[in-house]
Amino acid sequence: MKSSLSKQSGHAAILFTLMVPGVFGLFTLATDGAKMLQEKARLHDGLEAASLAVAARNDDNVDDGSGHGSAVNQAIAKAYISQYMTDMNSVDNLSIQKLSCEQIPDCVAGLSQGEPRFFEYRVNATTAHDGLFAGDLGAYDGNYQISGQSNARKFQNSAVDVVFVSDFSGSMDNSWSGGSKKKYLDLIDVIKSVTDELQKFNDLVNADDNSVAFVGFNNFVRLVNGDGKGKTCFVSQYEYNKKGNLGYQKTVNRVFSEKTGCETSGTYSANFEDILPTTNFSSFNTKIAKFTPNGYTSSSQGLIRGAQLANKGTNPRRLIIVLSDGVDAGSTSGKTNKSIAETLYGNGYQMCDKIREHLDGLTASNGDPVTSRISVIGFDYDVSSNKGLQTCAGSDNVFKAQNKNEILNKILELISEEIGHLK
Repeated sequence: MKSSLSKQSGHAAILFTLMVPGVFGLFTLATDGAKMLQEKARLHDGLEAASLAVAARNDDNVDDGSGHGSAVNQAIAKAYISQYMTDMNSVDNLSIQKLSCEQIPDCVAGLSQGEPRFFEYRVNATTAHDGLFAGDLGAYDGNYQISGQSNARKFQNSAVDVVFVSDFSGSMDNSWSGGSKKKYLDLIDVIKSVTDELQKFNDLVNADDNSVAFVGFNNFVRLVNGDGKGKTCFVSQYEYNKKGNLGYQKTVNRVFSEKTGCETSGTYSANFEDILPTTNFSSFNTKIAKFTPNGYTSSSQGLIRGAQLANKGTNPRRLIIVLSDGVDAGSTSGKTNKSIAETLYGNGYQMCDKIREHLDGLTASNGDPVTSRISVIGFDYDVSSNKGLQTCAGSDNVFKAQNKNEILNKILELISEEIGHLK
């Protein structure tokens, strides 16, 4: 009997010895498995925060050559992931995508049902980690990777007053590679598409309505009742001193003082006029569909009048969008429009800063403070080469669009402010 028990004890000892590596392996895998699940959850939270931050930054996500998105978006995503992850060796396979509505089946389907347009950012990443127990346990060497993805969508959140400050100089009558029509006709189509999207918001949301206004400019602006007698006429927004020279400081000081009085000398041609803020998009589009361009380019004339119309808005958000296809050209009172713009926008006069300061000091009809923005979109033209407009809007608000769809998408991005998280 005693011999039998000894033999059984020996068998048990041998069996236990044989089982130890397997049990330890299972313990290791279970422990590291639990750690992996924790890290997976952390990565998901980090990617969620990263996608929202990237969407808030609203960078164009032009790839830096790595195939993973823009440098600024990659830096934002890495910073958020690093804050959420613990015991991480590296962030691998990070990529950021920015998708327009046309690239998202849900958005395309929604448009056909009258739902609002949105944009989507997708952030993907893989992180590398060391397990708690290093060593060679078959195929598992103690190292592992976890991956995840998070998306964020941008929708319009609140009503906005949009002023289209539109170049209607002679060059806008040219054809271009970015569309099938002349530039000004594609511009008119883009504005119509924008108002279609704004109308969806007005129809769906029980809140203040979006409004739109229009300012056409060449070397002057053309005002309805510009002479105070019911006449539509070309008006210069500049102020002059007693000698007839342009008074820069006087012009800046009186930006919001609306002028009347037709120009009485020279030849001014083009068929356009300003349209005050309106929620009647049908009438608005009918009017601008009849406009035609001619003349020189003077962005500062249009911007001054655009600021005056933004001043007439009622919503907390005021957006002035300058749409142009070239550098200011021509002359006024012996000074080139280019030099006038650069002087007014910079050189101590800082007209655009004064415009934003004034608008941001207003209170909307609902009692909320006003937030304003000036943005510039170039028609197949690098607006950053226009020193005046870049100084005015700031480099973060200057965009180049090479085709009609890019112009439309950029305008709708500027309007879209709410950031909504998607699974």
